[in-house]
Amino acid sequence: MEKLILKSCEIRITGIVQGVGFRPFIYKLALTHGISGWVLNDTAGVLIRAEGNRDRVDAFISGIKSGKPEIAAIDDIVITPGKFSGIAGFEIEESRLSQERSAFIPPDIALCPDCLREFFSPDDRRHLYPFITCINCGPRFSIIRDVPYDRARTSMDTFGMCDKCGSEYTGPMDRRFHAQPIACRECGPRLSLYDSRRNLVADDGPGTIAAMTKDLLYAGSIVAIKGIGGYHLAANAMDDDAVKRLRQLKGRPFKPFALMAGDINFMKTFLHISERESGLLLSMERPVVLLKEKAPLVSRLISPGLTYTGVMLPYTPFQHHLFSMDREMVLIMTSGNISEEPIAYDDDDAFARLGGIAGYFVTYNREIVAHSDDSVMFVEDSEPYFIRRSRGFVPVPFRSVKPGRHLLAMGGDLKNCFALSKEDIIIVSQHLGDLATPSGYGLFRNVLNHYRRIFDFSPEAVIADLHPGYFTGKIAADFEQAGLTRFNVQHHHAHIASVMEEHGLDENIIGIAFDGTGYGTDGTLWGSEFLVCGRRDFIRAGHFTNFPLPGGERAIHSVWKIGLSLLHDAYGRDIPLMRGEDDKTAPVMDLIEKKIHSPLTCSIGRIFDGVSAILGISREISSEAEAAMLLEEAALRAATEYKSPFIINFTDGETFHISTSSLIRYIADLMMKKIPFDEIALHFHRSIAGTAVAVAEKLRERFSLNKIALSGGVFQNRLLLRMVMGGLKEKKFEVFVNRKVPSNDGSIALGQIAIGKELINT
Repeated sequence: MEKLILKSCEIRITGIVQGVGFRPFIYKLALTHGISGWVLNDTAGVLIRAEGNRDRVDAFISGIKSGKPEIAAIDDIVITPGKFSGIAGFEIEESRLSQERSAFIPPDIALCPDCLREFFSPDDRRHLYPFITCINCGPRFSIIRDVPYDRARTSMDTFGMCDKCGSEYTGPMDRRFHAQPIACRECGPRLSLYDSRRNLVADDGPGTIAAMTKDLLYAGSIVAIKGIGGYHLAANAMDDDAVKRLRQLKGRPFKPFALMAGDINFMKTFLHISERESGLLLSMERPVVLLKEKAPLVSRLISPGLTYTGVMLPYTPFQHHLFSMDREMVLIMTSGNISEEPIAYDDDDAFARLGGIAGYFVTYNREIVAHSDDSVMFVEDSEPYFIRRSRGFVPVPFRSVKPGRHLLAMGGDLKNCFALSKEDIIIVSQHLGDLATPSGYGLFRNVLNHYRRIFDFSPEAVIADLHPGYFTGKIAADFEQAGLTRFNVQHHHAHIASVMEEHGLDENIIGIAFDGTGYGTDGTLWGSEFLVCGRRDFIRAGHFTNFPLPGGERAIHSVWKIGLSLLHDAYGRDIPLMRGEDDKTAPVMDLIEKKIHSPLTCSIGRIFDGVSAILGISREISSEAEAAMLLEEAALRAATEYKSPFIINFTDGETFHISTSSLIRYIADLMMKKIPFDEIALHFHRSIAGTAVAVAEKLRERFSLNKIALSGGVFQNRLLLRMVMGGLKEKKFEVFVNRKVPSNDGSIALGQIAIGKELINT
C-alpha cells in the first residue's frame, strides 16, 4: 500500500482578490479537492492555509491559478511550507488587519447575467429591486471606505441584513456569499424620485419610479439619475427641444453628449458596430464607445457636425429596467455637472449644482464614497484606445517592470488624474477633469486623501509638471513644504514616458508628442515635439517653428486669433486671407508685433485650431479641441485621398525645425486656388503625417533608433493616428502607443511616475 504523503502550506495571494468572490471560490475548490484549512482577507490580500494529501494540495494550488473568478486579477502567489497540524474541515475566517496594507480594490462593474435574469423574474424575491447584486457584479470601488473589503468598511454599513440576505451572505455555496453590497427590498437601499426643490414625488416600489422616469423623459423633462459613480443628466435623445435646453443649461454648446441605448441589436440598426466595438459595449466594464452613425435616428444636436457618437449599454439594474419599457428608446446620459466642473456624486451637492438643470432627481439613500465618470473608448484598426479611463477600470493597478520607491505624481491640470507607485505597482486615479474650478481643485485633494488612506500610501517624493502656473504644482508645493522631495518633469517627456512605462521600454527611443500646449524648458509653449529620450532625460530633437499666441492661452477659445497669428507669421501684415474685419485684426497684429501677451508656441494642437479658423470652419469655440475635431471631420468628408503628401520644409541641423510658415503658405495657396475646403483639410492632415514620418526617418539615421512612441491629445484624432502609424510602419519602425491610459493628459501622471523612479535614484 502506497504511503500517504501529507502537505501543509500557507498561500499568500495578492492582486484584485477582494470583492470578486475569491474566498467562496477558494472554499468550493478546497471542498472539491478535500483540503483542510482556512481562507481569509487581510489588508495585504488573501491568505490561505491548506493541508492534506500532497497531490491534492498541489492540485488545489493549480486550480487557484487556472480557475480564478473572471473579475479577479492575481498579481502573485507565494507559497510557504508549514508544519502539518491536522486541521479539521475548511473555513472562511474573519478578516484581519495585517501589518502590510497592499490589498487592491476591484472596480465597479456591470450587472451580471444571473442577476439580470433574477431582476426580471416575477418569482424572484429581488424582482425589479434596483440594487440587486452578487459576488460577480455591482458596486465595489464606489462604496469602499477602507480595506480589507468587508461590509463594515463600505457605505453599506448602515444597512443591516435581513434573515434571508444574511443566510445567503453566510452560505458558502451561495452566489452572494460574502457579497458586501448584498441587499433586498426589505433591508437595503431605496430608490426615490424628487422634484428639483427636493419634494418627494414617489418612493421605492417595484417598477413605479422607472415608469414615471420614462414618462417624464418622453414629456421633455431633464432628469438627474444617480448611478454607481455619480449623477447622470438624462434626456430624450430624439427630442430636439430637450437636447437644446440641456445644452443651454449645462453650458455645453458643442461638446458631444454620450448616449445610452438598451439593446445592442437595436443599436446596430442606426450605428456601425464592429466585432471589437461590440465586445467593449458588452464587457463588464461597459464604457462609452465612439461609434459611426449608419442611419439618422437621434437629434442632430447630440454630436453636431461629427461622424462619431459616444454610446453605451445599461450597466445598473435601474438602467436595465428603464430601457426594458421601450427597447427603441435612446437617452442622453451625460455626466451630471455644469461644463468644466467635476461630476456631482454627493446628494446635497447634486441638488445644489444640478437643480437649475434637472426638473427631477432619481436618487437613493446609499453614499457614493468614490466618484467616477463613465470611461470613454474608441476602436481604430481593431484596437481599443482610451479617451477617458474611469468607471470599470479604476483602480486596477499596473505592474511596472521597474520597481521603485513610494512616489506621488500630480498629473496635469486638464483631464487630470494622479498616480501613486509602491514598489512595482502603479495605481492611476479615475478621471478628475479640469482643475481650474474651485470644485475641481477641492475634488483633487479629497480623492488624493482617499487614495492615501485606502492604499496606506505615504509618498517619499512628489512629481509635478514643469508649468509654473499649474494648480497641481501648487499642491506639490504643499508636499514640498512638508519635507518631501519634489521633481518637476517636462510635459511631453511625461507623455512619451507613459508609453515607455506601459510597454516596459527601458532604452532610448524616438518619441513624437503632439498635443495642445505644455511648458517647455526654454519657457515657450511646446506641443509638436520630436524627442530622443529615455526614462530619465531627453533631447529635444525637432519641432515645428514657433509662432505667437496672441492673448496667451485664452486664445484657445478665440481660434480666429490663432489663425491670424499663423498668417501674420507667414506673410507679415500683408495677409492674403481673413481680411474681412480689419478693425478686429489690426489690434491683434499690434499685440503680436509688440510682443505684448503673445507667448511663443509650436503646438500642433494650436496649429490645428488656427488652420480650422483660416478655412472658416471655426472662429470661437466653447470646448477644448472643438476646432480640431471639426477640421478632422472636414478631412473625413474629402473625396480624394492624396498619395504624395506635401512634406513641410524642415531644416536639417542639430535640431530639426519644421517650418510652420511653409505649412500655412501651402494651405493659403490651396485656398486661393479654390480647392474645396474638405480636400484642403485632408491635405493638411497628410502633410502633418508625412512630415512626421520624414523627420522620424532622419532621427533614425542620426541616432540609430528604430523604436518610436506616439503620445499626446492630438493623436486622439483617429485620422492622423491612422496616417502616422501607417506611415511609420511602412518605413519599418516599431511603433508604440498609449493603450492602458489615454494619449491625452490622462497619461501624464503615469509618465511622471516612470521618470520620477529614475530621478529619485540619482
